[in-house]
Amino acid sequence: MVTQLVAGRVYEYSRSVGRGGAGLGFSIAVSSAVGKDDRVYVLSRGSEAVSNVPWNRTGRGSRVGILTIGNEVDDEEFVSEFGKYGDGGGEFIWPAGLALDSKENIYVTDEWLNRISIFDRDGKILKMWGTEGQGDGEMQGPSGIAIDPEDNIFIVDSRNHRVQKFSSDGTFLSKWGTFGSEEGCFDSPWGITIDNDGYVYVADHKNHRVEKFTADGEFVSMFGSFGTGRGQLKFPSDVAVDPDGEVYVCDWSNNRVQLFDPNGKFITSFVGDAQGLTKWSKMIVNAAPETLKRRREVRSMEPEWRFALPRGVTFDPEKGRLLVSDTHRNRLQIYNKLKDYSEPQRNL
Repeated sequence: MVTQLVAGRVYEYSRSVGRGGAGLGFSIAVSSAVGKDDRVYVLSRGSEAVSNVPWNRTGRGSRVGILTIGNEVDDEEFVSEFGKYGDGGGEFIWPAGLALDSKENIYVTDEWLNRISIFDRDGKILKMWGTEGQGDGEMQGPSGIAIDPEDNIFIVDSRNHRVQKFSSDGTFLSKWGTFGSEEGCFDSPWGITIDNDGYVYVADHKNHRVEKFTADGEFVSMFGSFGTGRGQLKFPSDVAVDPDGEVYVCDWSNNRVQLFDPNGKFITSFVGDAQGLTKWSKMIVNAAPETLKRRREVRSMEPEWRFALPRGVTFDPEKGRLLVSDTHRNRLQIYNKLKDYSEPQRNL
């Protein structure tokens, strides 16, 4: 395990989960959500093409996978999956965001269909709502989604450059934001989260920053600037906040996740540490001797360890762990945030 100590914080790399393909795998994993009983829901976007390609006609593209992920390495099991490519009930074309309400119903945004699909925890479709447009309650490219403890729904209306707030049944409540780079404005926002105090954080994708608001849309603060340096961002795609108020930003085009303190001060970066194959990938590789040979011939496996355009970040407060949707590696990478960690005494 890789252990990272920085500014009084300790993170331990746990493992990666998943692989490309159907069944046990993901296909362009873009978002995840943590439920009860070790359940984790992973949204796969599948092919980016809007077409009836065979990959999507089989239902192996756009879908939600349900698995359990325990505390120990290899303690994960596939439960089921639901959804497929299409515009019918329970189907997706460009799914983008995933969130759970207090009953563990599953909400999925679709950027192409401009709608929200709601499923029960086992994947049964319950309802759908959403209309394309620029008016109140209408959407153009809904992406990130977050749900507060009262089951109010906050949706990033990306191409309308705003956030909209809805009740649990889809009734429009409020909105804020407009196109621009000033405080409280957006340029193609993408990810969203809500902290324990009810503040809303938005990954302002093309402004290369994160903005913080009250639940009513009042601007509070922002941090980040365009670049590749420490604390700089390049097209951030998602954001998560842990119980300590620390902020994890999925720095999409920089292939990393950056950690900031509650005041927006840069702390450290995560770049991916998957030095071993996932449980399910090992099953495939070990069954293919020629694949094993080819892997041994590679000069360095380090590129495989690292994130490849990671799309989503989720913090599991119960288990104190960060889940990164390592999108183009078709897996989750997991880091544990350790408490009461003590370094060995080195002067003995």
